[in-house]
Amino acid sequence: MFTQKIFAAVFAAYVFLFSSVAHAEENYSDNDGAPAYIANAPEDDGMPAYISNAPADDDPPVYVTHPPAENPTPPSIQTPPSIPVENPTPPIDDGQGLEFLVYNKNGVMAFAIIAAHENYKLQPVLALERVQGRATLSQMTRYYDDIAMINASYFEPNGSIIGVLKIDNKFVGTGEARSAIGIKPDGSIVFGKVGYYGVVDINGNEFQINGVNCSRPKDSIIIYNNLFGASTATNQYGVEIVVQNNFVTEIARGKGNNLIPYDGYVISVQGKADELMTSVHVGDYVNLNENILDESGNFFDAVHIVGVGPRLVYNGQIYVTADEEHFPADIRVGRAPRSAVGVTKYGDYIFAVVDGRQSHSRGCTLQEWADILVNEFGAVNAINLDGGGSAELIVRDKVVNAPSDGKERPVGNALMIIHR
Repeated sequence: MFTQKIFAAVFAAYVFLFSSVAHAEENYSDNDGAPAYIANAPEDDGMPAYISNAPADDDPPVYVTHPPAENPTPPSIQTPPSIPVENPTPPIDDGQGLEFLVYNKNGVMAFAIIAAHENYKLQPVLALERVQGRATLSQMTRYYDDIAMINASYFEPNGSIIGVLKIDNKFVGTGEARSAIGIKPDGSIVFGKVGYYGVVDINGNEFQINGVNCSRPKDSIIIYNNLFGASTATNQYGVEIVVQNNFVTEIARGKGNNLIPYDGYVISVQGKADELMTSVHVGDYVNLNENILDESGNFFDAVHIVGVGPRLVYNGQIYVTADEEHFPADIRVGRAPRSAVGVTKYGDYIFAVVDGRQSHSRGCTLQEWADILVNEFGAVNAINLDGGGSAELIVRDKVVNAPSDGKERPVGNALMIIHR
């Protein structure tokens, strides 16, 4: 555990870094899940760290094999309900603390499920219960007793999470400091900006961690834990240190894709960082410290954290932080399918999606989306989730919106509403 003095230094460094980043030219995932938080493309397996030609706002994503037709009809997954324009949000309350709302006005169609916090809680899940690989929400919901499910984080093509993700107090993904939600043990939700800070101490020598369960960039130190998958999926150009029960059990040089122990992790090192590990030997004691960098102080007891963004609603007011957080134009500007998670003034949970790029719904700008969340769905706090073809909402095992790909897109992870 960090001492108060060390943490103060770390947080000061974080504040400096965040303020510096605010004035830097950034690449980030487009609203269709294309990754870009790694400055340099990894030298691992040729997988690009970002898609350089991001799709225009109303165009299908560049990596969709079969883009939808010019004016596609809503897919047969489930046709969106027909709601009279003059009565756009008829409440459907099941008497068990669930309310389903539909907004259909001015060429925009959006859907929301609101769940009473006394009866339900939120839980993030990985697509295949591991980082490697993706799945559709319909595939995921088969394995859980969930009431509703919505797509969540931005992700890389292999499923790796872009942004801080912590599930059951274990870090699953990392990235730049961004807007996030935190889920506390009592089920309450907090909103703010968080980052990740990790240090591994081997024989008194400290090494800063550059990421968790992500592609390994040049000159970096990456931690792979058992939530990533069976092995690290790295190439042979690096060093991998296997740690079990806090001791080094194996050092693999010139050999990639090493097995990840269930009761430990792998420290994967490449490039100049390799030189830092020359003094490490089998049997050395290892101490891994992982912490949240939290400017608000509200996230430290959160058992789950989902970093996405930008922020949309703050204390009942429209508050879009896309410029402040330097999201790229394909997220920040124009209309698109979008998804969001929020809370009402009563602390009840909101999952919401808006269809886009289709004849029945043109999608929303972030400002328009925030307005719908506040004035139609009752959000007092809300944050944007991954959108584009990933935007999807399932309620009671049924897809209630029309994903813009014309079919469900496999995603890296999701948020669920489940019974307490």
